[in-house]
Amino acid sequence: MKKTSSHWILSLGFSSLLGLMILVIYIPLSEMSTTIGKMEALVKITNAKISTAHAMRDHIRLRANTLSQMYLTDDYFERHDLYPLLAHHAANYRAARDLLLQHEMDYDEADLLEEIRAVSEEGYRANVLAADILLSRASDEEVKKAQREAYAARQQVLDHLDELVEMQNINAQYALDTHIRVNEETRNLVIAISAVALLLGITISIFSIRETTRKSKEIHFQAHHDNLTQLPNRKAFEHRLQLALRTAKERNLEHVLCFLDLDQFKVINDTCGHNAGDQLLIDISEVIQEKIRSHDTLGRLGGDEFGILLERCTLEKALEISEGIVSLVRNYRFSWQDRIFQIGVSIGIVHINKESKDVVSLMSEADIACYAAKDMGRNRVHVHELNDEHVKKIHQELSWVANIETSLQDQRFKLYIQAIAPVDTTNKNHGMFEVLLRLKDDDGNIISPGEYIPAAERFNLMRAVDVWVVQEVIKKIEYLSQSGQSEIPQIFVNLSANSITDQSFCDYVLNLLNQHSIPKDSICFEITETAAIKNMDQAISFITQLKKAHCLFALDDFGSGMSSFTYLKNFPVNYLKIDGSIVNKMDKNMADQAMVAAINKIGHVMNIETIAEHVENEAIMSELKEMGVTYAQGYYVGKPFSIDELSLTLRPSSRPIIAS
Repeated sequence: MKKTSSHWILSLGFSSLLGLMILVIYIPLSEMSTTIGKMEALVKITNAKISTAHAMRDHIRLRANTLSQMYLTDDYFERHDLYPLLAHHAANYRAARDLLLQHEMDYDEADLLEEIRAVSEEGYRANVLAADILLSRASDEEVKKAQREAYAARQQVLDHLDELVEMQNINAQYALDTHIRVNEETRNLVIAISAVALLLGITISIFSIRETTRKSKEIHFQAHHDNLTQLPNRKAFEHRLQLALRTAKERNLEHVLCFLDLDQFKVINDTCGHNAGDQLLIDISEVIQEKIRSHDTLGRLGGDEFGILLERCTLEKALEISEGIVSLVRNYRFSWQDRIFQIGVSIGIVHINKESKDVVSLMSEADIACYAAKDMGRNRVHVHELNDEHVKKIHQELSWVANIETSLQDQRFKLYIQAIAPVDTTNKNHGMFEVLLRLKDDDGNIISPGEYIPAAERFNLMRAVDVWVVQEVIKKIEYLSQSGQSEIPQIFVNLSANSITDQSFCDYVLNLLNQHSIPKDSICFEITETAAIKNMDQAISFITQLKKAHCLFALDDFGSGMSSFTYLKNFPVNYLKIDGSIVNKMDKNMADQAMVAAINKIGHVMNIETIAEHVENEAIMSELKEMGVTYAQGYYVGKPFSIDELSLTLRPSSRPIIAS
């Protein structure tokens, strides 16, 4: 996201915050207006109560006036005519009282009204009694007495009504004063809170802007730098390389690109753990940084790979700097948990000038030059030159990388097999075969494995090839088993060092064996002596796990060095395949003959059957038979043929069952 967009979003957010604060101020004020409205309604109700109380007083006074008129007139009939007015005024009084009771009353009001009701009943009886006495022609003394009692009762009611009115006035005034006070306090509080909210909003906005700026810089740094070493990452490095390439083309400047790959880093990383590996990378980056110039760029390209962009630098000066780096790294000692490690670095160099193509080509050429440095013995510097034989070799191997991947997808790999036969012809067992991998080009021609296997091993593609081979072999054995074939062969499958050191490959094979139903001991995996010795612990673990699944194992190319005997007892294998380079000349070389005899004898002593490779003629076969070698393999025994023709060669005889 661009900075301008971020600023617009921040401004919009700040405006929204101000709008919200305005609402915070407006809503409480609006709420106070509503409260005032309610107060006005309360005052209105109070006034209605007071008005009703006054109406009750008026009806009492009217009744008193009527009773006075009856007392003052001497005409009996006029008194008799005035008598109903007393009942009329009493009825109006009760109606007003009932209206008053319809209003909501608090505890004090209800209590006072109850007293008014009781006094009113007494007053009513006193008034009725006084009126009746006036109509009865009683004595003047009795009339005056009745008038006094009626007056007293009436006055008592009026006093209570005055008290009620006063109570209403007090309550109304108190409520009004309370609401005015609360209203004022609320207004002041809202204004204070709004001011604090505004100040807080401004503070938060300022903080947010600063934090956003800081985070933006941090994110930008993280996006362009390696988290571990804090060096520019591949993206940033290639961007600087692009700028340097532009100046080379536009201003005819010279620069140099160096590609560095640490030697022995994997050993430390695997031996001591990733923490040690991370610390080593940090230390090495600091060591290299000391050797380059201040305006040069050192970047971490990934894993244990680094890049250096030497700007405005001649090739001669770049070689001097690179050789210095090699020397520094070679003399550096990495210490971890009381252990000292020595490492090295291989450097590939590419000259950048106006003739250079693009960043991708430069990085590829530097990478190839680094591979060439490793191929020449590691811990050295190599300059990329198109006519260099090592560079040509790496280019050829890289071309095989894509070719191998495409061949796997297009099913251009084919499986051939070669028979392994008993040296003793009395044993009629011919059910043992070694799988040979073949690759066909676009014209259908067979390509020698020696052309693509080194590339596959160098660039870690052999695992994928081994997976394909094992899949195809297991499917073939399962097909033969389910088709009612009387003889199920024992198939020997070669595995690369990459596969036997990969636990995931072991797990994959075990899972594949569980998914398919094949006879026990029908697969024998071949591991070269060199790979087994170089990765002894991993090879032993691999063999042990798969032998539990009834797989057999053969140690291939055995005898290339007599040190093999030292390691042989560590490997639980079923077969020793004697290296063909000492078998195919044993009929003419006594030393080779002695070596084959020694290997065969040691193998049999350890209860391991032997297989001689590259048996090319009858003379060699006779020598092997005399020595007691168990099996032979080579053109004399049989030439390779397609695995699809396997069922045609099988004989109805049983193959040996070897304890796994």
